[in-house]
Amino acid sequence: MTTVLLLSSLDTREEESLLLKGLIQQNGCRVILMDISMGSHKEGVADYSAADVASEAGVTFEEISMSRDTNRNTDLLVKGAVKLARKLYGDGKIDGIAGLGGTSNTTLISLVMKEFPFGFPKLILSSSAAVPAYATKFIANRDVVMFYSCVEVNTLNRFVNDVLSRFAGLITGVLKTGRKGILQNGTAIGLSEFKFSERCTARVRGRIREKGFEIIPFSATGASDRIMEDMASNGLFQGILDLVPSGFSEALLGGNRSAGFDRLDRELSLGIPIIFTPCGFDMISCGPYERRFHDLYWKRKRIAARKLFIPDTYRVQARTTKKEMELIARVFSEKLDKAKSRVAVFIPLRGFSSLSTKGGPLYDPQADMVFIKTLRNTINKDAVEVVEMDCAIDDPEFADAIVDRFVTKISLPTAP
Repeated sequence: MTTVLLLSSLDTREEESLLLKGLIQQNGCRVILMDISMGSHKEGVADYSAADVASEAGVTFEEISMSRDTNRNTDLLVKGAVKLARKLYGDGKIDGIAGLGGTSNTTLISLVMKEFPFGFPKLILSSSAAVPAYATKFIANRDVVMFYSCVEVNTLNRFVNDVLSRFAGLITGVLKTGRKGILQNGTAIGLSEFKFSERCTARVRGRIREKGFEIIPFSATGASDRIMEDMASNGLFQGILDLVPSGFSEALLGGNRSAGFDRLDRELSLGIPIIFTPCGFDMISCGPYERRFHDLYWKRKRIAARKLFIPDTYRVQARTTKKEMELIARVFSEKLDKAKSRVAVFIPLRGFSSLSTKGGPLYDPQADMVFIKTLRNTINKDAVEVVEMDCAIDDPEFADAIVDRFVTKISLPTAP
């Protein structure tokens, strides 16, 4: 029978957790309940008590309940819960993980879920799902489904009963329709892309498929490109077309699409074929537009005085300056020089993105040239192949050249 591992703190949500368990069972799924309480616990309620979880972490439950060090307690409960959950997963006894709670429990549950691979169902019902500073941490680097409860799930009432019923339906629906074995290695290629590369990346996707490869695109939003690197680190990709690597430049400049300062580092350490372009280096994502009135970042960076692309009130793309382009090129060069295989960078001289081609809102060929000259002067040409093309990123010949070079770099056979 399809089985879900359900994580909850029974010392604060016993009634709600047991109702959810019953609703899931009514939908035809088995439930293994694990108690992740810190304050108190009961024996005989959960399949794995809080004492069992603590024991797996090498401590007694009393040590946790008597401690005021919440950070340490969380680490211990995560450690214990992961050990138990991994054994169930390894023995083929669970088909997914679910949990419910507020900020503390959601944090703990999400940390457990991040130890399990892409494609293994992970669902959380949380009253904190809409808090931006927290939500991105809960789901970062993993395919965690967040269900926003709107109300606090710590007292049974008509609203909570309805939310629990719908969450139970979501759990059973996801578990019963999920496909197993999607993480098997094959001829998959990772691809980073976004709106302002779409003509190029659409052509790349089509031509790569014609060559016999499966292409897996990721939106260069920061979180998604980190997932791409995670999957590559797990051996799921034979190569990467990192056509929008700007998650690291957004980190350097404080943009919304930041993927962290270590963006690129993991994929470059793998020794697999990789091709880059400078797409996205020509802009900073810095919306919403209302920030122009009060935001210190906008004032310090003089964003309002720059060339801007504003498709709506939520999104703003600001042109990067010459000084910023020089910095990006230097850091990019330093990262590429550490690659474990010879990588390539394809540069479209007539515009790095659809926004910075001639007539585009972020057109600034002088700033682009600062990037190009800096890269020429700093790159290790023995480690990195640089291909400059007299075209824009959207021109078909640019995409075709990338695909043709990639196919010669990769060790897999192409389709006849």
